[in-house]
Amino acid sequence: MIRPDAAAELAERALLGSLLLDPEGLRAVRPWLRTADFTDPRHGQLYALLCERHVAGEATDPMAISSALVGRLAGPSPGVMVHDCLEAVPAVASPQTYARIVAEAGLRREIAGLGVLLRAGALQSWLSRESVPMASTCALVDAALVSVGRRWDAATGAPRSRQSTSPIQLNAALRNPNLRVGADKLLQAHPDRDVAAEHLHEALFVGSLITHPREVPAVGRHLRPQRFSSGPWRTVYGATLELAELGQPVDLVTVAHATARLSHHGQATPSLRELLEVTDAARHTAPRAAEQVVWVDQLRRIADNGADQLRKGAANPGLNLTDLVDTGRLITTALRDGAGMLPEHVGAETGLVARERAPQATRHGPAAG
Repeated sequence: MIRPDAAAELAERALLGSLLLDPEGLRAVRPWLRTADFTDPRHGQLYALLCERHVAGEATDPMAISSALVGRLAGPSPGVMVHDCLEAVPAVASPQTYARIVAEAGLRREIAGLGVLLRAGALQSWLSRESVPMASTCALVDAALVSVGRRWDAATGAPRSRQSTSPIQLNAALRNPNLRVGADKLLQAHPDRDVAAEHLHEALFVGSLITHPREVPAVGRHLRPQRFSSGPWRTVYGATLELAELGQPVDLVTVAHATARLSHHGQATPSLRELLEVTDAARHTAPRAAEQVVWVDQLRRIADNGADQLRKGAANPGLNLTDLVDTGRLITTALRDGAGMLPEHVGAETGLVARERAPQATRHGPAAG
């Protein structure tokens, strides 16, 4: 089986060999092909040197490049690498085609790496209970996706349809090599999601609504049952919303009865004892505070699932790169919508938020390295 990364490395050697033989090919690929696109860092350094010398009007023949690389590369002799690149050039070379293969591999790695930023941004909002970290991260990731799309359009000759409206500071932040390292460190410093705790938060939220029925219509307009990860409490929540929509009383008795009716349709439900315990535990919990806890749990779940989608999609050579960029935009839209349910800054803390709040994190996007 030919691995995609092995095919990309072969394309790297063929491209570099072609450019060593005819450096004028750099004019066509330099605007959209970057050093970081190369899988082999040594190949990236060779490409960077070719670009530097070509712009400066200096010699770029194989002998000159081999000599210039001495002392700049670790590992085997630069001359051996240059020889391998020349050997990889087909009889009729197509450097722009090879460059597109290299660029696509690099862009796929870049998109896969964005998942780390999304997870870190969601974690920061989960820690602070604020929208700013997640919203800032979404803006940063969107800027990266626009950059990827524009570079791929340039590589393939497609019309430039993606106009970047990203602030200059976001584009500068994307070039920070410590950005993903800092996000990864933040994730390693905190535990993974606790699914059991997320289900409990959903249960307590439903319990708070049953004991504060006036809040049900407002909450139901933007938090639909489909967002619940717990099947049993999704059923109870759906029954609660249905009662409110029909203008029926919402209390422990009516919700228990409506939930029991849904159970006959095969929907999972908690036991009556669990419903009684949750309702009693949430009696003094403000629904809006409990809702915020559910939303920050949602952010982490969406970010985790989204990061997995991006990673798997990037590894799938059959998935068009443009479709992968669109998938990333759908994920950031969902995360931005979820973050919109949180306050920008937390002021007075009450109820469940006050009891469960974790230590503060940086509030303006993924942690720096």
